[in-house]
Amino acid sequence: MYLSRCKVWFGMALVSLLTACASVDTFSTQVSSFNNWPATAHGGFYAFSQDFSQNLEQKGYAEMIAQEMWATGLRRTNDVKKAQFLVSFETNTETRERIVEEYSEDPMLVPSLGFWGWGPRWGYYNTFNMMYVPHVERYPVRYHIYSLALEIKDKTGAPVYQSKVVAQSDASLHEVMPFLANSVFDDFPRNGVRTIRYDIDKSLQQNAPIRYSEKK
Repeated sequence: MYLSRCKVWFGMALVSLLTACASVDTFSTQVSSFNNWPATAHGGFYAFSQDFSQNLEQKGYAEMIAQEMWATGLRRTNDVKKAQFLVSFETNTETRERIVEEYSEDPMLVPSLGFWGWGPRWGYYNTFNMMYVPHVERYPVRYHIYSLALEIKDKTGAPVYQSKVVAQSDASLHEVMPFLANSVFDDFPRNGVRTIRYDIDKSLQQNAPIRYSEKK
């Protein structure tokens, strides 16, 4: 889905998101998730299996994910030995281009070549004339495809929840990450593939990802 730009303020960041803009500006993500979630997991402890001490960017993403972990019913601990569940995640960015066409308000005057034919008088005449055509400008536009893959394992190393979310945007990963972190736990621990839409204006007002609802 190719989307127009809408802006959201998260903290001090001005977020330019590629959105499907209608009467309400929205931003979409696509999620796929699968689980073997134990019924006794609620109230247990989790920890991130990765060491983010040398990577401040990934540490920031871990904090965004931790803010959404409430959906699992687990509690966070920094002691890996104490944790019954280990959380790991991976982000990925692909940059692509598409060709955009824009029509100029000023048309071009170009020659129109006709043909030789019979004129009103005896003989041939040339139908060469001029005509106006729209001026089309074509140029490449870059956009990003972001993904967040998250996995939760139990103490034995067996996966109990796996989820991946993908979204397109011309913003930075840091600006899009709050939406990805929210999406990856959509209707936890639901299985399957679905699309999630966020209301840009309400997200701006509440400084958090807010789902779009068609209900008035």
